Amino acid sequence: MRMKKYSAEFKKRVVKFYHDHAELGYLSVAREFDIPSDETVRRWIKKDQVKEETKPEKDQGQKSKRCLPSGWPKPRTLMEEKAFSDAENAYLKKLLALRKEGR
Repeated sequence: MRMKKYSAEFKKRVVKFYHDHAELGYLSVAREFDIPSDETVRRWIKKDQVKEETKPEKDQGQKSKRCLPSGWPKPRTLMEEKAFSDAENAYLKKLLALRKEGR
């Protein structure tokens, strides 16, 4: 069986219908629009939810990101970022102490 292609507009209509009729499940929505699988509807809704969660708020604006020197690798996790910050702070404290000593 060949997969059917659906337009972006059709997908938006299906997702909107699902949100407007919260009492219906994926299967009922799929049947309403003659979509063979409720899994297709579920994926579209999940994708829409992820897109909405990652959309920045209009009034918040863009959050600034801390810039690292170009040669340094970017931290991949929060734990790595914390370890990097701790090491950076320790280095700066040591540098400050050495400057106070007159070195």
